[in-house]
Order: sequence, then C-alpha cells, then structure tokens
Amino acid sequence: MSAPTPTRDARATRVAGALLLLLLVGGLARAHALTWTCDDAFISFRYAQNLAHGDGLVYNAGERVEGYTNLLWTLALAAGAAAGLDPIHLAARLGLACYAGLALTLAGASWQRHRRRGLPFLPLAAAVALVSPDFHDWATGGLETALFGWLATASALAARGAARSSRRALGAGLLLSLLLLTRPDGLLFAVTTAATLVLWPPRDASARAARRGAAALLALPALCTAALVAWKLAYYGELLPTAFHSKSVLRPWYSQGLVYVGLYLAKNWLLAPALAAAVAARWLRPGAWSDVDRDGAAFAASALCFWLYVAHVGGDFMFARRLLPAVPLLLLAVEGELVQLPLRAARAATLTCVVAAALPYPVLGDRALWRGVADERRFYPPRALAARELQGRALHDALAGTGARVAYEGGMCAFGYFSELPWLAEMTGLTQYSLAKLPLTSRGRPGHEKRPTEDWLREQDVLFVVSQRFPPIARGPSEPYDLIHFGDIAVARIVRYDDAIMERLREREGVHFTPIEDVIEQSRREIERADRVGAERVYERLSRYYLDGAGPRGAAIAASLRAQIDSKPDAKSDP
Repeated sequence: MSAPTPTRDARATRVAGALLLLLLVGGLARAHALTWTCDDAFISFRYAQNLAHGDGLVYNAGERVEGYTNLLWTLALAAGAAAGLDPIHLAARLGLACYAGLALTLAGASWQRHRRRGLPFLPLAAAVALVSPDFHDWATGGLETALFGWLATASALAARGAARSSRRALGAGLLLSLLLLTRPDGLLFAVTTAATLVLWPPRDASARAARRGAAALLALPALCTAALVAWKLAYYGELLPTAFHSKSVLRPWYSQGLVYVGLYLAKNWLLAPALAAAVAARWLRPGAWSDVDRDGAAFAASALCFWLYVAHVGGDFMFARRLLPAVPLLLLAVEGELVQLPLRAARAATLTCVVAAALPYPVLGDRALWRGVADERRFYPPRALAARELQGRALHDALAGTGARVAYEGGMCAFGYFSELPWLAEMTGLTQYSLAKLPLTSRGRPGHEKRPTEDWLREQDVLFVVSQRFPPIARGPSEPYDLIHFGDIAVARIVRYDDAIMERLREREGVHFTPIEDVIEQSRREIERADRVGAERVYERLSRYYLDGAGPRGAAIAASLRAQIDSKPDAKSDP
C-alpha cells in the first residue's frame, strides 16, 4: 500500500472532523433529551438559594454545616440564583456546557498530539465520550460530574506542558485549583498529575525541567488548599464535609468498591480489552518500549489511581458517576497507542471502540438497583420530582410560621428544597455533623449507612419525620397514633407531640392525626389492662412522645398515670 500523501491526509482529517461534528451534535442532543435531576443535587440547590438570599453557605439558616462536596459548582449555582435563575435549569445547562467542553477538549488534544507526532487524526476519546450512554446520563443530573470530569481532563493535558514553560505550569495549576474547589478528591488528581510529570516527562523536556514544572504547577493548588482549609475551619469549624463522615471514607470497603468498578466495566465491555490491546500493541512492537507514549502512560496512571481510590471507599450508590471523571484519561491512553498502528488497523480499532461504546451491555437489565448500586436516573423521572414538589409545598403551607423542625427519609432532598422549611435534616447524615459522625454499626447501601437514633431525634428537637412514600397516600382504618397525614399528599411520624404546633394543625383542613386527648385515654386503657411491667412500658412511651415536654399539663397527667401504675402489684417470680 502506498504511503499517505498530504492531500489524502488533509481529506481524511476533514472527514474525521466532519464525523466528529456530527457526533457532537448527536451527543449533545441525546444528553439534552435525557435531562434529569438526581435527588442529592437538591442539597446543593438549597445551599445556593440560601447563599443568594443572604443566609450564608448553609443548609439551615443560622447553622453552619458543610453538607455539599462541590463548592465551585454550588457557588456557580448561587451566582445564578442571585441573578434570578432557577438552580434546577441552570445546573442542567451548565452540565451540558461542560460536556461539550470535555468533548472539544478531547478533540483538540487528539489533534495536537497526533499532528505533533505525524500521526492521523483519529479522535477516539472524544468520539467515545460523545456516544457513551453514561456520559449522556451524567451530562446533566444536577451535580458537578460533568464539570469535574472536564477539569480533570483539561488539567491533566495542561500539566504535560508544565515542564516547558512557567506560563504553562501556571495555567495547569489554575485548572488544578479549580478542580480542587469542585470536589475534594480533586487532590488525588493533582498529586498524581505532578508525580507522573516527574516519572514520565515529555521527550522534549529534561528530568530537571519536569521536576521544576511539577513544583510550579502544584504551587497554586497548594495555596488554594491552604486558603480553603483556613476558611473551612473558620466558617464551619470542621475540615471535612458531612459526606466524608456519613460515607465512612476512612474505612476501606473493597468488596463493594470492586463490585462498583466491575459493573461499570461489564456495561462498557470494550474498555478493559481496549486497554489490554493498547498494552499488547506496545509490547509486540520491536523496541517499542523505548518509545512509549509518555503522555498516555501519565493519563492512565492518574485515572487508575483515581479508580483505586473509588474502589477503596466502596464506590458509590450512583452507577458510573464516581468513575466517569477518569474515563477520558483512559480513553486518551488507549487512543495514543492505537493510533500508532498501521493506518487501516488504527481506523478499524477506532471504529470498533466507538461502536462498542454506543452499544453497552445492559448490566442492570430491568433492575434499577443491584448490590446497592443504582441506575439513579430511573429513580427520578419528572413525575417523581413533581410529587416531591407537591409534598414540599403541602408541608410548607401547613407548617409555615410554626418553627417545627423536620427530618425526612432518604430520597427526599427534592422535598427539602421545595418545602423551604427553615430547619430540615436529611436522615443519612448529609446535612448534620452530629448524625454523620454517629458510629457505623454495619455496612449497607453505600452512602446510606448512617441512621438517626430516637435519642438523636429528640436531642435535635425534631417534631416530624416525613415518609418517603409517594402520593396518593391513603389513611388506614387503624393506624399508629403517631402518624400525621397532610391530605393524601404526605405522611409523617410525630416524634414529639407539641401542644402549640399541633393545636394550629388541628385547624388546617386536610391535616389528620390522633389528638393527644385520645392518645392519653388509649394509654390509660392499656395501663389498666397491662401488668406492672407492661404498664411501665406504656408510660415510658407516652412520656417520650408527650409528657416530658408538656409542662404543667404533662406533669399533672403523669402524676395521675403514675398513681394508676403504682396501684398495681409488683411482678413476683415463683419461689
């Protein structure tokens, strides 16, 4: 076969560029069509709204808790909210913009790397990112995933030039600083990026220049980290966010983390073989290890270190989300090797990878949840968010001005956002340090392992725990006395009966609960029928529910019930 001519090269480049443009349009259209918002994003939305309204970067006004892990993202949403933009819609638009930025960054990197080395323009990494369903899913979702992935890729690419000039080192350091501000685990990318620059410096840079460049590119992130630590300690009094404690990051959980990684590799079934093929292609070329793609080695090392960290902490309950930011670097590593094959083979390999990425294996099948890992988008269709908004508005209208402190079950952060209630607690510890730091008794679904005790609820003076049940919610013929219904829209458990608040709720149409008079009368009858031990249990339950916080009225009722109990004979064992 004759060697490619400049004319043929230019024609092939134009064809590759045109196809990539079509994939960009198609990928953005698909991601836009799948626009959705996951529940956890509503925590950041509430922080952003509170900051925009002047209450500070807090979940509950007057209570400083770092319940987010995406500072830069939350600040961007707060700026939009201050300008009158809806955080939900703004998050979707920003996510799509970051997804487009990632694809263009990958395409630009392929163009520069291949042109510099005299290789054909085969933008495998960009093309795979544009056809992959996981990238489509997480282009939106309301969280910082697309921004974090874009910055991780852009900073890794920029860092390879840090050994060539101080200006490039400064630019790479700025990107790494933005990465650190986006998520705390951006620190791992910063460290591995600098380390790989020293281990595999570009061929046109000396080892000394690489060491100097690594130090230079870390200078700005180090200053940023120091300032961030000082601000956190001054503002929150804590260094680490609640998620660090609620997810027990310091406790390794490889058995779950490897399941998380394995599920991703099973769905994206060609990624592992493509990495193996890239290594094999390098291995089989005579003398090829002396001409290894140092950039690709650096990218792969950074990505695999990040994946190892994700496996170490047990992965996540959201499928693919934690792994996805490192995937573009793996794709660049594969691309750098496959593009060096003979032209026909390189084109065939690229086409195979792109087609395979567009045809993932349905690893979860019809299941939305497997081994604690969820296809998160399936849980939050528009109708689910509409129901949470309806529930939030219902409790806002019913509890406005009461000062009631409310906790809500998992999967209800959207309810918390829409309710606009002044004090809320998410039940897995994402909004409260004291709950997030409770001891971990057993492993469970990743990120959902902490649960409040009854003592904790009372210490926090929580009045209601809202159930995650979706409307319509029918009232049963014989329900527990501690349930309260807000029409057929929402139901909650009454942790402590507060006379002042419950009297107000009696007057609201559609609010139904058992009046305390009926509860007390029912308790009297139970005490009358029970033996001494059983009567004490009934009394203790009523004390926690009402008597302990009811003042003089509670004391009078307690005295009457105590007299009723004391009149019972003590339980005696047989001789």
